[in-house]
Amino acid sequence: MSKKKPLKYRKLLKQLKPYGVKVMAKRGKGSEVILLKPSEAGSKNGPQYPLKHHSDSDEYHVAVINAILRRFNIDENDFWE
Repeated sequence: MSKKKPLKYRKLLKQLKPYGVKVMAKRGKGSEVILLKPSEAGSKNGPQYPLKHHSDSDEYHVAVINAILRRFNIDENDFWE
């Protein structure tokens, strides 16, 4: 298991993409984007997670990443490999 460390926005999205997580831009308040794991293909229903996003170089701490993984029922060990 690799060491858990903060991830930049682009890297986080790249690692979440294989699990079916998408970004719903223009849906959050202000500088928020909504991460969505659709329950069906093409659907906008399913678990969501609001995420502050000011730039592509934003860094997210391990605690925030783990909260996202719990919300979307993604195994932490698989994600952090």
